[in-house]
Amino acid sequence: MEIAIPSSSLINEKDEKIKTYKIGMIARAASIFRVNTILIYRDPILDESNLIKDILEYLETPQYLRKEIIPIKKSLRYVGLLPPLQIPSHKPKTLKINEVREGVVRRCTDGTAWVDIGVKPLASLKGMYKRGARVTVRVCSKNPLVVEEAKPPDYWGYKVKKVELEKILNKENVVITSRRCKTPSIEDVNIVDNPTVVFGNPKDGVFEIAERLGIRIKSKKCWNTIPMQGSKTVRFEEAIFATLAIINVVKYWGGKE
Repeated sequence: MEIAIPSSSLINEKDEKIKTYKIGMIARAASIFRVNTILIYRDPILDESNLIKDILEYLETPQYLRKEIIPIKKSLRYVGLLPPLQIPSHKPKTLKINEVREGVVRRCTDGTAWVDIGVKPLASLKGMYKRGARVTVRVCSKNPLVVEEAKPPDYWGYKVKKVELEKILNKENVVITSRRCKTPSIEDVNIVDNPTVVFGNPKDGVFEIAERLGIRIKSKKCWNTIPMQGSKTVRFEEAIFATLAIINVVKYWGGKE
C-alpha cells in the first residue's frame, strides 16, 4: 500500500517543533498500517517536501545507521522529540544467527565489503559494493562475523519518494480521500488491491490542489472515510490514521474465512 501526501501538508503550522511532531505522526501511521511507500507530491501553494522527506527517512533508518548515512541537517533539529517507529528493521544490538538486519558498507577490499550492522566488529560480505551503500543482510556466523545479502522476510518499513500528482493519478488503484465523496462500503475497500491513497492538505482537498496544477481528475475512486464527523475539522494526521485503520481492518477480515 502507498499513501500520497502534498508538500503543503503542514500549511497550518508555523512552529518547527509542531511540524516535526506531525511528520512523526505520519511516519507512525505508515509504520503501524504497513505502508510500503510514502509519496510526496508538489503543491504550488507551499513546498516543504524536503523537510517532510528528511524527517520521514530519518525515522525509517535504523538508529545505528543514522550517523553514517544521514548528514546533519537543520530539518532534523527536533527529531529527538519523536518516539521510535520500532519497525522490524530496527534491530537491537544483540545478534542472532540467521536474523536479517540492515547495514551500511563502510569499506571494500578485494571483493569483500565490510558492513556496519550495528555491532562491532564490521561484518564481512562477499561481493562488490560501493562505500556508503545500504544493504539488507542475513547473519551467517557471529565469530567471525559474516553476512550474506538477503531479502526482508516481512514488512520492513517504508520508502519515501517525491512524485508529481499527475503521475500518481495515472497509477492503478488510486483512491482519493475527500469529504465531498461517498463513504465506501466494505466491498468497495476490499476490491481495491494494493491501493495508493491520496490525501489533500488541511485547507484544500486533492481536487483543489489538482486544479491549481491544471490537472483534471476523471474516473477515480473517492472515499469519505470519516462520515458523520463530530468535529468541524479533521486534522491531516487524524485523517491518515482513520483511513488506514479502515483499510487495515477490511483487508484483514477479507482474508479470513
